[in-house]
Amino acid sequence: MAVDSAAPLVLQVEPCENDPGRFRWVIRDRDHVVRQSCYSLASEDEARTEGRAALQEAAALLRDSR
Repeated sequence: MAVDSAAPLVLQVEPCENDPGRFRWVIRDRDHVVRQSCYSLASEDEARTEGRAALQEAAALLRDSR
């Protein structure tokens, strides 16, 4: 499992439980899921790239809400 951080949000890229060989991303704020991929992705790199874009969007929304 790979992890990237934009405190306090954390991006996790993990193997898909339902589709072996594919990957999903999840953005968490502590133990709470903020966003997650709607579908599995073909590679860990693809999931990380899409997850990082979603992490930037989520961090901007969080920053703008303060």
